[in-house]
Amino acid sequence: MKTLLQILKERKLQLFFLLYVLMPVPVLSLLAQNLSLSAVAVGIGLSLLLLCVVFLLASFMTTRGLKIFYSLLLAVTIIPGTILIGYLFIGHVLLSGGTITSIFETNTDEASEFIAYLNPWLVTAVTLFVLTPIVMICRMKQPERFFRIRRHKYAFFALVFVALLFVTVRPVAQRIYFVDFYRVFAHYKIGRFREERALARRHTLPFEVRTQPDKTPRLVVLVIGESHARRHMSLYGYPRDTNPLLSARRGELSVYTDVVSPQVHTIPVLRAALTFADWDHPERLTTYPSLIELFNRAGFETYVISNQPLLDGSSSYDAFLKLADHTVDLSARKAPDGILLPPFEQALTAPSDRPKLIVLHLMGCHIGYKYRYPADFDFFTRLNDTLPNAQPDLTPEARTTVDEYDNSVRYNDYLLSTLIARIEREHTPAALIYFSDHGEEVNEFRPFNGHAYEKVTSYMCEVPFLVWLSPDFRRMRPDLRFDLTRPYSTVDLPYTMANLAALRFQGYDDTRSLLSPHFRPRPRRVGELPYETVLDMTRKAKERQRAPSFFGSLTRRLAE
Repeated sequence: MKTLLQILKERKLQLFFLLYVLMPVPVLSLLAQNLSLSAVAVGIGLSLLLLCVVFLLASFMTTRGLKIFYSLLLAVTIIPGTILIGYLFIGHVLLSGGTITSIFETNTDEASEFIAYLNPWLVTAVTLFVLTPIVMICRMKQPERFFRIRRHKYAFFALVFVALLFVTVRPVAQRIYFVDFYRVFAHYKIGRFREERALARRHTLPFEVRTQPDKTPRLVVLVIGESHARRHMSLYGYPRDTNPLLSARRGELSVYTDVVSPQVHTIPVLRAALTFADWDHPERLTTYPSLIELFNRAGFETYVISNQPLLDGSSSYDAFLKLADHTVDLSARKAPDGILLPPFEQALTAPSDRPKLIVLHLMGCHIGYKYRYPADFDFFTRLNDTLPNAQPDLTPEARTTVDEYDNSVRYNDYLLSTLIARIEREHTPAALIYFSDHGEEVNEFRPFNGHAYEKVTSYMCEVPFLVWLSPDFRRMRPDLRFDLTRPYSTVDLPYTMANLAALRFQGYDDTRSLLSPHFRPRPRRVGELPYETVLDMTRKAKERQRAPSFFGSLTRRLAE
C-alpha cells in the first residue's frame, strides 16, 4: 500500500498544476482592500477543499483523460484568473458581481483604450502565466496504478456530488473565483433575455403622458458626461482654470453642488438615470416608460447622438437610448467629442412642428484621458503649470496623468459652452441639463486613477450637475426652484426631466424633481452603500494611505 507521501511524489506535477490554477486568486486576495481577513480565509479554505476533490477525481482517469480534464479546467480558470489577478495587483481589489458584469458589457472600442496602459513587463507576465500550465499539462503522466470507477463507484460519485456542490450552493460558489465569475455571467445573460422580453411587451401597453403647452420648452438638451469629477472643475472651486468658458457664464448657470451618482460605473448609472427604476422599485425598469419613451409619448421629436457605442447593443442601457426617433453613433471614428457638433447642428435645424429632445452621450473624461481632447487643448503640463494641492510623492507619470485629465475637463468646458452658445442662437424656449454618469479618482490621495466600486470613494460618485435655461424659458417657468445645495442623486433624473418639460403621468412624484418647490431630500445610495458610508470609507482610505500596510507597500512597488 502506497503512503500518501509516495502518491504525492508520483503526482507532484498534478498537484502543482492545481495549486497554480486554483490558489493564486484566493491567496492574493490578501492584497484586496475590499475583503476582510475572515472572507479571505474562507475563500482559501474552500479553494483548498476543491483542490482536494479535483485531485482525487483525477485519480480515476487515464493519462489521456487526465490531460483532457485538466485542459478543460485550465480553459475555464485562465480568463477569470488573469482578470482578477490583474485587478488585485493594479487596483488592489477583488472584483465583485457588478464590476464583472460591466466587463461583459465592455465593447471592443472601449476595451482597446486600455491597451495604452500595457507595458512589456505586464505582457510578459501574462504570457508566462498562460503558457506555464499548458507546458505542465503536456508533461503530465498518470501513474500506472489509478482507481477504477467500477471498484470505487461510491467514492467516485461522492466526489462528483461534492464537486457539484461547489457550483450549485450559492454561498460556496461565491467563494470560488472562477465559479462565481461564470455564475455572474449566467445570471447576467438570463436577466438580459428576460428584460428584453419584458420591454418588448411594455412598449405595446398604453401609458398616458399629459403636457402643459404653456410650460413646455421647444427644445430640451440632455448632455451625459463620462467620468467627470466635479472636484477637477474650477466652476466648483478647483484651483486650476479648467472651466474658463463656463465660469464666464456663471450667472446663467445653475451649478448644483451636492449631486451624487447611484453607482460608479456607467452601465448601472445610466440604467438608473434613463429609467424610473430605483432601489425600492426595480420593477419600474420594465413597467414604466424609459426617459426617451416618455418624451416620445409626450409628442417630442427625439434624437440621440453618441460618441460611445450605441448601435452594437453591447450595453444593457442601449435599448433605452435606441428608442429615439433619430440615432447617430459616431464612436467608430474614435475622435474627441467635438465630432458631435455637426450632427447636433443638423438635429437643431431639422424642420419639425414638434418640440425636440436631443440627448448627447459624450466620451468626456473617460480613461485614456489624452485621447479625449485635440492637440490644441494640451494646456496643462507639469512643465508650464504647477499642479495645485499635489501629493509631494506623486511620480512624474502620475502628474502627467492628472495634467491629461484636467485637459479633458477643459475640453469638456469648451464643448458645453459651444452647445449653449449654439442653442442661444435659436431664440426659442430651451433648456440644457448636463451631468456626468459618475466621477473619477485621479491620484487624489493614493496612486490610483479610475473608478472601481470595490474601492469606492466620494471622488468617484460626486458629479457635476448644471442647468441652463434660455431667458424666455426661465420667464415661462416661475414655478421652478433653483436651490443649488439640494442633496440629490441622478437616480431621480427622470422626475427632474419630466418637471422641466412639464410632463405629467401616473406615478409622477413632484418631491423627486430637483427643480420642484416640493422637493424632499431622499436617502442616497451608491450601489449597495449609503452615501454617508462612502464618505466614511473615503476618510478611512485616506488614513490607511498615511500609514500604509505591508501589502499595500508591496503592491504599489509591483505596480510601479
